[in-house]
Amino acid sequence: MNIFAIIGTGIIAAAIAAVLRKFGGETGLFVSLAASLLILFAVISAISPLTELIGELAEASGTESAYIAILMKALAVCVITQLAAESCRDSGEGAIASKIEFAGKTAVLLVSVPLFSAIFGIVKELIL
Repeated sequence: MNIFAIIGTGIIAAAIAAVLRKFGGETGLFVSLAASLLILFAVISAISPLTELIGELAEASGTESAYIAILMKALAVCVITQLAAESCRDSGEGAIASKIEFAGKTAVLLVSVPLFSAIFGIVKELIL
């Protein structure tokens, strides 16, 4: 992952979006969304070695892969939610951004239910 290319893309897109918002309004939003998606895909493509490493470390430590999968899903929900909420804020829709963040938090809780069940099962075994 070339962080300088990502930063350059972000700065250039922000400048173009600012100029277009000044003159055209909606076009700046599309430039901002396109740059956000481009940066997101660049980061996602660079993450695959990291996910493989996390899987190997989890396997070596004896951690169940289901727990790692839950954590990775929760992380993905957080990243996507933040991207969507910030895009809404950029377009001036703070109320919608807040609702998206609430939905993201709820989704993380729902994804984490199996993990909570396992933790409560362990606690129950320790108490009894």
